[in-house]
Amino acid sequence: MPPPMPAPIPTSTDRWRRAWVPGTQFVYTVSTEQRLSFGQPARNAPPTVRMGLTGELSLGVVGVHGDQVDLQVLVRAGSITFESEGQDSLDDKRRPEMLGHLQQPFYVTLNAQGAALVTYFELGVNPVAQNFLRSLVASTQFVMPDAPQDTWQAQELDVTGQYVADYQGSAGQPYVKSKARYLRLASPEGLRAIAASVQVATRSRTTIILGDELWPKSLEGQERLELNSNDGAPPILGEVQVSLLRTSVRRVPTLIGMLDARRKHLGKASLATQVFAPADPREELRRQVAGARLEDLAGKLRQLPREEGANGQATAQLMARLKALFQLEPASALAVPGQLRGEEDRNTYSSMLGALSAASTPEAVRALGQVASDGTLALPVRVDATAALGAAEAPTAEGIDALRALSGSTQQELRGTATLALGNATRNALAQGGAQGESLMRELMRSVATAQTPQARALQLRALANTADVRVLPTLQEALRDPSPIVREAAAEALRLIPGPDADRMVSAVMLGDMAPEVRRAAIFATSFRALAPQIPALAQVIRQDAVEAVRIEAVRLLGTNLRNAPGVAEILAWAGQNDPNSDVRHTAMAFLGTRAPVR
Repeated sequence: MPPPMPAPIPTSTDRWRRAWVPGTQFVYTVSTEQRLSFGQPARNAPPTVRMGLTGELSLGVVGVHGDQVDLQVLVRAGSITFESEGQDSLDDKRRPEMLGHLQQPFYVTLNAQGAALVTYFELGVNPVAQNFLRSLVASTQFVMPDAPQDTWQAQELDVTGQYVADYQGSAGQPYVKSKARYLRLASPEGLRAIAASVQVATRSRTTIILGDELWPKSLEGQERLELNSNDGAPPILGEVQVSLLRTSVRRVPTLIGMLDARRKHLGKASLATQVFAPADPREELRRQVAGARLEDLAGKLRQLPREEGANGQATAQLMARLKALFQLEPASALAVPGQLRGEEDRNTYSSMLGALSAASTPEAVRALGQVASDGTLALPVRVDATAALGAAEAPTAEGIDALRALSGSTQQELRGTATLALGNATRNALAQGGAQGESLMRELMRSVATAQTPQARALQLRALANTADVRVLPTLQEALRDPSPIVREAAAEALRLIPGPDADRMVSAVMLGDMAPEVRRAAIFATSFRALAPQIPALAQVIRQDAVEAVRIEAVRLLGTNLRNAPGVAEILAWAGQNDPNSDVRHTAMAFLGTRAPVR
């Protein structure tokens, strides 16, 4: 079956709002230079710091949540310059390191008008690169009014603070943006009022040409900022030049959800943030722990109300403190098995085990293995510990051996959980690099091939799927031809985490071609974890042609929950609401559209 054609990028000619389409990436050539001087520079003296780059800038929409939009920003530098007092600051070692920091993908949350609000960087990105990239984002933002106007103002953020921007222009003509005045200045404590002793003078001009979808086609900007204080601090002069020229627009469905997937690994900060030096991580851990001992935090967990939903925030805070304790004092993790002896409260033992998994120190992994393997503990505690052991981000050989042993348990729930956890551990081991992950991958492949029953093979396929590794596709393809529907169903579900267009095509083929309705439903389930756009043609065909109402209604529910996230969904649901022979399917489709289904 040929792959579906990518949907065209919608324009915004009928609405005065930029087209925020998840999975769309705008690519530009970029050239920018930032200069910063402290004190009164002598005539023709070089700036205190000068940094610039030329290369490629990609802006990809990874998610839309109400009135906020998440972008992935990716820089590919052809050349970089970093000078201090006119001298090159990048030697043969520091230049590739700086390139690596600048080329690390990061994320920005904007409002619906295009104002950049928050940035998310990988925790290891150095302060100089973060400041440079934040400034690049700030100097290229274009903030739109709610309706077409020839002149308007917008409040925006940059690394200096919050300012008012003046815009003028009209559709089909270049727009010109300038900074009118600063309202507040950035500080380590957040935005603060401008003191009477401080004078801020700014001069800027940015010319933007928009495309039909109201994204910039080109941008040329120059900015100059002077900050003077009467309290004895040296004056500061900052200058920025930036140039963008769009080279392509492309569909990249794998971008969708990337921020959500990476969020726990990222540091979040306002765009109006100057990062001066990395914080001492142990000092932050000490702040979180606040002198508490393991017994103190465990006791607080036990004191929480047991009504469902009544303790979510308090539990999360205690888990964060436990994680910090296990990282600050690794040996404290080894006392957890003793704390859990006789523990019956699910919130208490799950929270402590989850904190061990999140800490992922060797001692924490050892403690999880001890709990999972202790036959004197209650089975639910052991099962939770087994799952947490597989989720640890830094698997150890000791932890893997514990999972192997548990995967042979005579207790079915423990055996199944350990087998699936081996797949998760393999994914995490592969992310760490080294031979352990590759060895585990081969082990899982062999386990699928040697499974003796359909049920055993299905379980091994689900474990293999948890690796999220594209190399498992041939094994899944073979399993999809298995005579047992149990095996084919597991293989279809397994496709949910495997990236790439080949997996998309396999999902569509199963959805449309497998003889067993439970297998076709499994393919729809897999689609719910993937970018939806490649599957819309297949889902539409399922709704129109599948003979089993349980399959059709699953397709309707999937499209209905993505009604505003993908083009063409409303039309498919409307057809189902008018034409499906089953009243439940019709009513479900029209409920998503907010319309009453016809009575038959």
